[in-house]
Amino acid sequence: MKNYERIYILGTSGSGKSFLGNKLSKQLKVPHYDLDDIYFIRKYDKPRSKESRTKKAKKLWAKKKWILDGGGGMWSRGAMKHAKLVIWLQTPFRIRSWRIFKRYIRRKGKYKETVKDCLGLIKHSGKYRFGKRHFHYRGHKNYLDKHNINYIIIKNKKQLEKLYRMNK
Repeated sequence: MKNYERIYILGTSGSGKSFLGNKLSKQLKVPHYDLDDIYFIRKYDKPRSKESRTKKAKKLWAKKKWILDGGGGMWSRGAMKHAKLVIWLQTPFRIRSWRIFKRYIRRKGKYKETVKDCLGLIKHSGKYRFGKRHFHYRGHKNYLDKHNINYIIIKNKKQLEKLYRMNK
């Protein structure tokens, strides 16, 4: 995996995208970017206009090396097309739910998040596998296959550890 200059980490909320992105960034010495920083003006609070985030995203995609993570909404599909490898995290729902809850507790007071927001994110994460929209599992699978994008799927800790060992 050391040969991949641009890696996109795909997954729903709580799947471990940011954690993996940070870890791979350190291992591979490649800068890591969170698409939430492109999407929001103020983290998790005020979104940028579509034009502004598209402009920022295109500027980022033009860089020679990057590790990007994002949930895979419609506008982030460009990241998948520009990536040399997509790592698709398919973490079990129970783990995602716990992570989302822990993250809410950890960030409490730093952002304008409420318990309702946290529960909404857990609900959204739960719909990921069986939803029919473009940002759900089926939409991601169809997009990756249709565009012949190189991707690997990580479903558990054992597969994740194997991925880490590939980089040493």
